[in-house]
Amino acid sequence: MRFSLNACFSLVFFSLFFAVSGQAADWLHYKTKEQVTVEYRRLDTSLLEIRAQVRLTSNLGAFLHLLNDTDAISHWVENAERVEIISSAAEHSKIVHTYFKAIWPVSSRDMVTQSTWSQNSDGVLTLQVTDVGQQYPPVKGYVRMQQVKSQWVLTPEPNGVVLIQYRGQADPAGNLPHFIVNRVALSSVLKTFINLAKMLPHYQRPYPGIIISDKKRR
Repeated sequence: MRFSLNACFSLVFFSLFFAVSGQAADWLHYKTKEQVTVEYRRLDTSLLEIRAQVRLTSNLGAFLHLLNDTDAISHWVENAERVEIISSAAEHSKIVHTYFKAIWPVSSRDMVTQSTWSQNSDGVLTLQVTDVGQQYPPVKGYVRMQQVKSQWVLTPEPNGVVLIQYRGQADPAGNLPHFIVNRVALSSVLKTFINLAKMLPHYQRPYPGIIISDKKRR
């Protein structure tokens, strides 16, 4: 099964838990491993906001092709169970239902999100993800995540390198101890980005409509 721009949503739950109120502190370094850097900052609520980045030799099309390959999601997105398309009315916009398997003591989660991607004249690819879960009924056995919002930015650099950056927010809902949420979040985002770097070499082919800064097609 394949559909555009879905696997990236799966990262949101275990990569970032963000409270809607409170003043955030300065960013702190968590780990740098296999070219992946993960940072976090504490909020007044004791939850963490997390961001991550990696530089890879790749074209932009490879990233989009990987996101389209739903069969591969469990090979790179930590704790993702499956994804299902709900709507693809617009060419660059999808509504997707993402499921996450339970990791003791955290129960199974799901979220429904809409994504829209665009590329500017400099070749920078941006993917915006917003929460539309309130528009769809809950699923038995899953806790519906709330206030999901995230952004991917892919910036072409010299010599075929792409800087991949991720930052977002999500309320996992339910009664979860902060220390468990934080531990799972930091570990999962690091593993996901490491897996991303390993998967991209298998998707190096052109993607319709994607350009680089010199306007040549990838």
